[in-house]
Amino acid sequence: MKNYRGIFSKMGKQLLEKYIEDLKKEIQEKGEDPELLFKLGVCYVRVKQTDKAREIYKKLKEIDQTKAKELLDMIYEV
Repeated sequence: MKNYRGIFSKMGKQLLEKYIEDLKKEIQEKGEDPELLFKLGVCYVRVKQTDKAREIYKKLKEIDQTKAKELLDMIYEV
């Protein structure tokens, strides 16, 4: 996770929390899109809400195993 260079790497906690809310609304509107779920999971990891990140992992595992594995690696900082 330390070397992660995605959009979230430079966001502060308040901005991440706002982004989490935006992602949750978008997922509600569009359904469980793997890319949106992955982004939400990464945000949860960044704000140290690993229980919520694991829940997202479980959903992702059913629809996109590649993204699920990437999220799991982030959760456990592999």
